[in-house]
Amino acid sequence: MALLLGAVLLVAQPQLVPSRPSWASRSFSRKAGTLQDDVRYGADGSAQQLPQTIIIGVRKGGTRALLEMLSLHPDVAAAENEVHFFDWEEHYGHGLGWYLSQMPFSWPHQLTVEKTPAYFTSPKVPERVHSMNPSIAAAHPARPVGARAI
Repeated sequence: MALLLGAVLLVAQPQLVPSRPSWASRSFSRKAGTLQDDVRYGADGSAQQLPQTIIIGVRKGGTRALLEMLSLHPDVAAAENEVHFFDWEEHYGHGLGWYLSQMPFSWPHQLTVEKTPAYFTSPKVPERVHSMNPSIAAAHPARPVGARAI
């Protein structure tokens, strides 16, 4: 299913456009204070935004494949690494400003996506995610158990 979605998104886009502006060509400005003020802006007008979608799952469940397929679309900006904000106390203790700093630079029309499969198995995650954004979308790819064992 994730592969089909990726193929549809790839065919539907008019041209390949990077979802993240290049790091080398950007200068940043940073404000301090409230979470809204913690947003970093690139010289090109892009900004870091909290994710609107989180991909959760199990090991070898297809989460990386789903993220890679989605990030091919120009309207998707994907975090490069598993952030482990909601399931690791050390990261959660840094606060939402730190979490925001882990997100990719994106444009207002882009969907920001983060992938941490371990969120699926941590009992603390649902409440923490809901307190950040009650309307966030969670994506859980379904891959047959036999396929994961191979």
